[in-house]
Amino acid sequence: MAQLAHAGVSELIHSGMDVLKGIHKVPVVFQHAMLDVITPDDDYLAGIIERAATAGPMHYNLSVIERDEAGKERWVQGLLAREGEQADGHAVLEMIKAGRLWLQVEHLKELAPELEHMARQAYDELKRKVAGFTYFNLYSNLLISGPRAKVTPHMDVAEVFLFHLRGHKRMTLWDPADVNIPDSARESIILREQLEDIEIPQEWINRGFAAELAPGEGMNFPYMWPHMVENLGDLNVSLQTEYHYPASMRRYLALYAQGLARRRLGMKVCNDLPESAVQESLRAVPGLLAKALRLHSPKPRKVAMEFVVDTAASDGVRWLPRDEVIALEK
Repeated sequence: MAQLAHAGVSELIHSGMDVLKGIHKVPVVFQHAMLDVITPDDDYLAGIIERAATAGPMHYNLSVIERDEAGKERWVQGLLAREGEQADGHAVLEMIKAGRLWLQVEHLKELAPELEHMARQAYDELKRKVAGFTYFNLYSNLLISGPRAKVTPHMDVAEVFLFHLRGHKRMTLWDPADVNIPDSARESIILREQLEDIEIPQEWINRGFAAELAPGEGMNFPYMWPHMVENLGDLNVSLQTEYHYPASMRRYLALYAQGLARRRLGMKVCNDLPESAVQESLRAVPGLLAKALRLHSPKPRKVAMEFVVDTAASDGVRWLPRDEVIALEK
């Protein structure tokens, strides 16, 4: 179970208003005290991995990045253990350390309630520290990834806070206005027509906002800012949280409505949402109605589990024969 260092820590967010005030508009690196509450050592992580494996693949995402025949990178998902088998958490963790595996453990309320509790405490502190800050639809997960693991450029459809706990990583973010991503691309992600992965122009790869995180530091990803993540040679562990607030939900619903109008009604829609909150709110109303009336039912997303963790494999990955690949709706 969790190794709690000092369960009574009264403050998790150490940075003050002078650092945090711009969190919805720009990326901000801040200090946190979660390591005063938990010790994310190997025993602790192995226990979470075993609980996730027992709960099954709907409770986690295990991935590697592969290249297709054209040389393009793609995410491939797999299994911690086959059905009916028991994962050895320490063995899996060693494979993560030695290779390129990337593990996201979900359902923390069930699998690691102490992490879920810390996330909520941190957000409540942000409400007290940052004028006007509020949140809803809070979702938390634990990221455990190897020294060479990376996350290719993508956009999340929620605001993100990352609380780094172990290892070192580099985050690169791009202002959407700089890379000129059209609303039609955002609509496709929101309507679940495509995954969150996006193409960043090659000339922009090294021109984003970059920051390196160490344990005890955190960072926010402003709403729908493209970003990528690279580990810097050691095991990385982070508590990732996602949430909505009124402005992000307004934009989400406006893009949702635009996407339906463009696809269902064949309307020509301007690719840039208005900057006025009032105008954007008016565009969001049809999206709210469409959600309430369930006018859009995206096809279930099938995700193929193409490999299983295998301690006998040099990189920890054993590819499954085609007839053994499992497709899950995620």
